[in-house]
Amino acid sequence: MRDPYPKNNRRIGRFLLILLAFSLLMAATTACSDEVWDPKGTLILNEGNGTREPSQGNLELPGETTGIGSIVIPSTDPFESAAHVLRVDFLNVGNADAILLRADSTVILVDTGETDDIGKLRDALGKYGIRRIDHLIITHFDNDHIGTAAQLLREFEIGAVYMPDYVRDSRLYRTMVETLTVLEVPTHRLTRSLTLEIPNGRMVIQPTSLYEPGLTLGSDASHALEENNYSLVTAVNFGDVRLLLTGDAERERIEEFTATLAEGEGFDLIKTPHHGGYDKGLGDLLRTLGNATGQKLRYCVVSVGDASLVDASLVTAMRAAGAGAYYTYGGDIRFATDGATMTMEQGN
Repeated sequence: MRDPYPKNNRRIGRFLLILLAFSLLMAATTACSDEVWDPKGTLILNEGNGTREPSQGNLELPGETTGIGSIVIPSTDPFESAAHVLRVDFLNVGNADAILLRADSTVILVDTGETDDIGKLRDALGKYGIRRIDHLIITHFDNDHIGTAAQLLREFEIGAVYMPDYVRDSRLYRTMVETLTVLEVPTHRLTRSLTLEIPNGRMVIQPTSLYEPGLTLGSDASHALEENNYSLVTAVNFGDVRLLLTGDAERERIEEFTATLAEGEGFDLIKTPHHGGYDKGLGDLLRTLGNATGQKLRYCVVSVGDASLVDASLVTAMRAAGAGAYYTYGGDIRFATDGATMTMEQGN
């Protein structure tokens, strides 16, 4: 029998084919959302953290395209044949900091989490077969930054330790210092900027000059602001890529660091201070980095245990700076670069 509605049936058939193709595309994209390749010039975030920014720029690097915008899923390690690679793990240790950097075979650890994070640190180091930490940077002596320091000193070979020049009246601090003394680990209490050479780059560690060296601080309740402002600020330069690690610096400390930036100087990534907190100093720094002429801010990493602890003003400031936001409560954050392009992924 002749079809009385041939044109309508053809339209329905085409519609069903389009609907099927769209469904398959969305399924493939969802399956691949754990690894989003985000080279320089593009702002596409891992969907696992609930935040996703629009694409800016084009990708011309190998990989499997998903068909949506500029998202690219690396089928292999894109830096496998690179001459030098910097890999940075921002570990999910709640409202604490523990950042593992590997510049080729050089290992750097910035802060050590809380005391109950020792298993997490052991696992992270063991996963990469690390038995020696060349440089251990302690930004300041709050418990959520020195928590596992003494244990790591006992279990791993430590080349040198770098810390601010003050004393904290706490059991955890005393245990760390006693362990450093017994094991005779080279320890540097910084009163001026120090540059560490690493493969394909350098790290510049800057102490504060807001307070005189050697002071003894008491409990968190009476000295929280001052102690946060003792935070060492570390700038990592690797090829053409730059990272900024800020410890728990508060407004005065951030303003002190911002004053040292040359006009138009920028960073690709900043680890924001104080676990989702916000103040005017940080807002001004993000604005400065977002407006940098030679190197626009691409990523912000927030070490925080829960989404409810993230200040809404921080979210607004990161977006205004044009940077994508990653939060450690969503899992470990892994950044990698060959000094020119970058990748970012999240998940334990």
